[in-house]
This record gives sequence, C-alpha cells and structure tokens, in this order.
Amino acid sequence: MIKSIISKILGTKGDNNMKESKVVCGCFNVTEEDIKNAVKMGANSFEEVQAATKVGTGCGRCVDNNRALVNNLLLQKKIDENQIVCGCFKVTVQDLVNAIKNGAKSFEEVQEVTKVGTGCGKCVGSNRLLVKELLERK
Repeated sequence: MIKSIISKILGTKGDNNMKESKVVCGCFNVTEEDIKNAVKMGANSFEEVQAATKVGTGCGRCVDNNRALVNNLLLQKKIDENQIVCGCFKVTVQDLVNAIKNGAKSFEEVQEVTKVGTGCGKCVGSNRLLVKELLERK
C-alpha cells in the first residue's frame, strides 16, 4: 500500500523499484518478489525460504504452489550461476548442458558422460530433476 501511495505521489508507476508483486501467501502477505529475494540472498531450500519469509507457515494452503515456485527459482539459479552440481567430480551445470548438446537424451546418458552422481550419490535426486529440466528446455 505504501509503495502504491509513493508511486502515485512521485508518478513512478513504471519504476522497477516500486513494482507490485503478486501475493502468494495471504496469511503473512508474502509476495513472489519476497520469495525471489530470499533465494537471491542465499536460501537453498523451501524450508530456508520459509524461515526467511514465513511463506506457508500460517494455514498451509499455499505450501504446494510455493514449494514448486521455490524449486523452479533454485533450479534457474543453478543454471544461471553455472553452479557445481556434483562435488565429487566437480560437475557444473554447463557440463550437463554440454552432454545434452552432444546427444545425451536421459539422466543415465548424461551421467555416463559427466560422472555426475557416481561418487557418493547424494546429488543423484537433485541432478535427475535438473537434467529433466534441461532436456525439456532443449
């Protein structure tokens, strides 16, 4: 409300700093922008976003949609930052992309080329999702 009053006074309706963001949690008035900022500031899971924003901690009806939003934001962040996604073999997102560009059509084929998830195995689940997303974007 204050943002809209200020924007009316200053005539800055189109100003990016004053943009309105969709409320995604009515209990605590959490917006999409609040969730994006939590991820930008280093939250690495839905639970960490909840701790930072309180999203989904009231009635709980928004948890599923916001968990999906957070997961998509985290996935995009991995892609944008070319993060290391397998510590055992120092596999980056770009390594996965390159495997797909070179013809890999499944997680198993990407794994064969990059060795992602073949060390300790802790990253298999998250990288399965990442490869699925990368294949869909291809």
